[in-house]
Parts: sequence; C-alpha cells; structure tokens
Amino acid sequence: MSQEVEVKLRISDVKQVEEKLRGLGAKLVDVIEEEDHYIDLAPCINMRDLDIALRVRRSRSLVKDAMVEEMTFKGRRVSEFPKIRKEITVNISNVESVLEIFRELGFRNIYVVSKTRKVYVLNKMKIFLDSVKGLGHFMEVELLEPTDLNIFRDELAKLFTAIGVDESCIERKTYLELVLEKKGFV
Repeated sequence: MSQEVEVKLRISDVKQVEEKLRGLGAKLVDVIEEEDHYIDLAPCINMRDLDIALRVRRSRSLVKDAMVEEMTFKGRRVSEFPKIRKEITVNISNVESVLEIFRELGFRNIYVVSKTRKVYVLNKMKIFLDSVKGLGHFMEVELLEPTDLNIFRDELAKLFTAIGVDESCIERKTYLELVLEKKGFV
C-alpha cells in the first residue's frame, strides 16, 4: 500500500518541455507503453460517487524490454493540489485472464486508456511526459518520497517557472474521467 502524491498538467509543446527538463538536469530513465483497463463495478458500487477506481494495467518498457502487469485499487482523493490518494497494487501474471474474470462476473463496462510515457527523474520527483490516445499530451509530476507537501509545492512552483507553465495548466481530472467526459458519460 502506498500513497500517490502527484500533479498533472496539460502541455502543448512536449519537445520544448523535454528540452527544459533536460536543461534542469532531469534524466530520462524509461519509455513505457501502458494500457490501462478501468473496471466499472456497477451495480455493486458507484465508483464515481465514491471517487475510487480499479485499474488493470499492462506496461511495456521500451528501454528495458520488460513487461509488467498489475491491478491497482485507487482510493478516494484526499487532496486536490497536489492530488493525494491511497493506492494498493498487486502484480498479476495475465491481464486478459483478470479482465475475463470481471466480464464473467457481469462487469461489462471496462474503459481503456492507452498512453506512451517518457519517465524522467529530477531531484525527489518523477516526471512523466504522457501522450494519451484521444486526449493529448500531459505532464505528471509525482513525489518520490511523500514526506513534506510544502516542500513539494515549492519544488513544483520552481519547476513550473523553469519550464514555462503555470497553475492554469493543471488538470484536476484523471485520465479515466477525461475519457468518460469525451465519450459523453459525464
């Protein structure tokens, strides 16, 4: 069990942001293709009202030539800036079989979010440059050691200034919420 502490921004010029990150000393550590399957557990529970999610993910590292499959419960957001929520992740060995189990149990609504993500590390932050199919480009900044949120907020402000973005670029919705909105389900 862990606590996710992150901020997501919409970005328009990925190459410019990448150049500025490298100029700050950020190191590219991976490029990953991710396929996230979000399972809607209705009619058992209304996940949207509870602000929780259940995700089954397949990640393929293009740098390390490795595959990871996992299932994650994402708890209710306890803070919006930065976004903080509980996460419980377990490794699985077969995404398709897990999804088939949910289908057999009658859970038909499974929403897919596909993205390619470049992973950078800078100081105590992990920075993801995401190209999300059908949604565009985003940057997620995650605190590696969630201890002092005030320091993280200060570091974010410095990072935003250095790469030329401001708080108006912050995207408070999850990728799932954005996909559902785009499909007219919200």
